[in-house]
Amino acid sequence: MSSIEYQCIEGLPEPRVIGGLAQLNQEIFGFNETEEILTQLFEEQSTVLICLAVREGLTVGYKIGFGESRGSLESWRGGVAETARQQGIARTLMQMQHRWCEERGYRVIKTTTNGDNGPMLSLNLQSGFQIVGTFVNRRGRLKVLQEKRLSPRDQASSLVSS
Repeated sequence: MSSIEYQCIEGLPEPRVIGGLAQLNQEIFGFNETEEILTQLFEEQSTVLICLAVREGLTVGYKIGFGESRGSLESWRGGVAETARQQGIARTLMQMQHRWCEERGYRVIKTTTNGDNGPMLSLNLQSGFQIVGTFVNRRGRLKVLQEKRLSPRDQASSLVSS
């Protein structure tokens, strides 16, 4: 099995990256979000962070976040190709996202997960997220709101050196 390469991209990614995201996003979720739709979504955000897992030139995992006001990031969506699951990819991508946030002084990461997505809910809870609410969306699906408080590295290091 070939190795997986990880990377974080800030801002609007290259078209080939968006193509890989659109393809994997469709495979996992089936939302019919084309490259054009994703590009428009990314262009509308003030801060975009895309963490990728790539094997042999193919995107096998991703985690996308959007910066919000007051030092918070919405961890919008993530997923791992079915053929690449159970290899720690989702956990690694989440750790990369959280490290990026800490290094830039973000204080909170927010995410919304389907109530029936046990693996994602479990990973979030194991990674320090707290459940802060629930709601039923317009399609009748239970959604779970979760937040994780961060200790930004610049604040933590200033506390140690004081």
